[in-house]
Amino acid sequence: MKNTLTRITFLTCLFFILFSSCREKAPQNIRIGVLDGPSSISFIQLYDNPQKIGDKKIEFVIKSDPQQIQALMMKNELDFAVLPTVMAANLYNKDVKYKAVAFPVWGTLYIVTNNQNIQSLTQLHNNTIAVFGQGATPDILLQRYIDEKKLRNVQIDYTYTGNNELAGALLSGKVQIAVISEPQVSNLIIKNPEIRVLSKLDCEEYIFNTDIDIFAQTAFLVNTSFADDNNDIVEEVCELYSASCNFINNEPDMAAALLVKHKIISDTETAKKSLPLCNIRYVGAFAVEKEVMRYLNIFYEFAPESIGGKLPNRNFIYQPE
Repeated sequence: MKNTLTRITFLTCLFFILFSSCREKAPQNIRIGVLDGPSSISFIQLYDNPQKIGDKKIEFVIKSDPQQIQALMMKNELDFAVLPTVMAANLYNKDVKYKAVAFPVWGTLYIVTNNQNIQSLTQLHNNTIAVFGQGATPDILLQRYIDEKKLRNVQIDYTYTGNNELAGALLSGKVQIAVISEPQVSNLIIKNPEIRVLSKLDCEEYIFNTDIDIFAQTAFLVNTSFADDNNDIVEEVCELYSASCNFINNEPDMAAALLVKHKIISDTETAKKSLPLCNIRYVGAFAVEKEVMRYLNIFYEFAPESIGGKLPNRNFIYQPE
């Protein structure tokens, strides 16, 4: 009996040693959370040519709603993530441990209409504008825009919660004026040429009459603990991502073909029209820290709760070694 127990104990220990050894040798993927839209477009070269860094594969987790990406971040299930910069600052101020590595998307929001009687911004008085995401970036920038342009008696419709849903409502005529993000703007215009852009929803007018672009709409984030242990991997991922963004701008025809191939955009014509409006431009966070803080200050002054009640401190910005 004693020998039998000894043998069972030995085999059990051996099993756990072997199992632990296998687990240690199994490579873990590098997980990047990405949103549909311009963010997914910016990664197209990496989608088409999957990469490995050492023995780790890059794995994309694609979601349609930033709240879904946020939930994964809060559970510490992503190594990198792409989120609206405002939401990223909010999470940072709530001690969700991610830092901004870069800013790849610089303004993709447009006020569009299907109403042929509206030919200029002055005709937006006494109208309703639909926007997705109450309290989110499009909503707050629209409210600022209404104030800056002194538009009178403008109502904001929050019926539609997502960009795709709102674009569908505009196409079907359920709404007449809306704030839409690329690539849906180009898609709408292709489907119905009577739909047109009235104005880009932008931030340049808030920069004391300079032409500095501070509309750092989207942030590329890294998990702080992952970065602490894997500086070399962070650098390689950033190089690959930067190359993908450059590819979109330098080879738009090839990029458009890949967007269709991977079913991100339905046809080449729409893809070609959409790419310039997506304003994809990879910039390291450390290089635009002042511009990003000016951008976030717009939200702090107008709706401080949107960024967690305060401007993030300098540790929000990842500093490469």
